[in-house]
Amino acid sequence: MIHGMGEQVPMDTLRGFVDATWVTDENLIPRTRSDSNTGQQRVQNPVWSKPDRRNRSFELRRITTEEARNGVRTDFYEFYWAHLMHGTTWEHFKAWFADLLWRSPKRVPNNVYGAWIALWIGTAVVAIIFLSSTLPLGDLRQCLAGECDNAACDASDLCWSWIGPVIGAVVSVAAGAFINVYLLKYFGDVARYVKATPLNVARRQEIREKGVELLETLMGVRDVDPSKRKKGDPWNTEYERIIVVSHSLGTVVAYDILKESFARINRYLDRGGQTRKKQPYRHKLEQLLQHAIDTSGTLDLDKFRKLQNLAWQELKSDGSPWLVSDFITLGSPLTHAEFLLAHDEEDLRAQQEERILPTCPPALEWDSRTKRQHFSYQLGSNSSSGEYFRYPHHAAHFAFTRWTNIYSKSKNILWGDIISGPVADHFDLSTPVARLQGILDIPVLPQRDQEGKPKGNVPFFTHTKYWDMSVRTGPGDNWAVPYHIHKLREAINLLDD
Repeated sequence: MIHGMGEQVPMDTLRGFVDATWVTDENLIPRTRSDSNTGQQRVQNPVWSKPDRRNRSFELRRITTEEARNGVRTDFYEFYWAHLMHGTTWEHFKAWFADLLWRSPKRVPNNVYGAWIALWIGTAVVAIIFLSSTLPLGDLRQCLAGECDNAACDASDLCWSWIGPVIGAVVSVAAGAFINVYLLKYFGDVARYVKATPLNVARRQEIREKGVELLETLMGVRDVDPSKRKKGDPWNTEYERIIVVSHSLGTVVAYDILKESFARINRYLDRGGQTRKKQPYRHKLEQLLQHAIDTSGTLDLDKFRKLQNLAWQELKSDGSPWLVSDFITLGSPLTHAEFLLAHDEEDLRAQQEERILPTCPPALEWDSRTKRQHFSYQLGSNSSSGEYFRYPHHAAHFAFTRWTNIYSKSKNILWGDIISGPVADHFDLSTPVARLQGILDIPVLPQRDQEGKPKGNVPFFTHTKYWDMSVRTGPGDNWAVPYHIHKLREAINLLDD
């Protein structure tokens, strides 16, 4: 679990998340099994908090479980990065804030255009109040009335002579508190992480480096020299599968960590007998993408996700340590990728084509031997069949890792979650003839019908409620657990059905 922006307390996010996805889920363990702590009738699924060196922090612990009904035990980890985002100042925030304001309206995404206008209005109001408190309004009124030489001062003039500055001082104090308590502590994280200026590079590097370190440790490659590893030797891990769940700004952090981790290990495969070895599921996945490009221009998402999982299992059988089966984003600002990660939509697409920003499905390249497009390539093989052994390129992890995005559509800025939204159309595979979307976007809080209309009430500011068990959205939200919790559990799929 990767937390979002703000001064997060270590383990707070993880504990709430574990309660929603394990402790209260009656489907994971039969109610007939006795409670592992008391031996009595089971009311909930107990968990245990244990110290673990893999976290490399005494503030963090591993939360572990008993075996579920499929015989699999789950460990929950939190990648905590808030302490690495220290030293944020007004100068850091101001540069990012100015970039948000001073841009062409054409560069503002439609889903945040209203918020952008509101930001301009709010800024203008604060500026007007501040200026009015510093100007001699009484004298100006007299001059405008042609009485500049009249030195008389009535009670009204005396009153306004001190009311204006007092109002300005109060507004200035309130604005200062708002900037220090809210903007710098919350959106200051966004400003520093997404903007690659010299002042921010060190912080971005440290956060990503620590995240990659934890992920590689869990995959068992951190302390292993691949050049000395013999074919077929297991990697130094006890895990079969890793699910990366992230929230808010943490989704951007997680996206970067996955990108950098896969690029470092994408060639950790057993090469022995590669001219004879086949990869049928990777081949079928590439065929599915090619067929969609050649024909309808649309991608069968269910089939694509099933082949992703099969190709991931195949990749592991070929000796890869890549254990990340699923990437789940909650309340993700990646829906504004052209706003946050790039200059505009054109720049975003350029970076995706250059594989700086990986897409789902991944970018393809032409192979003159197979006469087809692939997200993989061959080394030292003359085979003209794409079914034989191939390496995935450095930005191809979303061929093997399913991406599920859970979001809450906004209404009137403050209702719903204006920070989040669908991401499939921002990180799709764009070709001259088709755009293939491989991310599963799931609207919640409330549930939406096929036409996008809400099936219930839109709660106030849902950005922090994606694993809140107490939130209901109306009579239609009549699941045994809230609809958004049901979809979260379904996406994580701890039973791996």
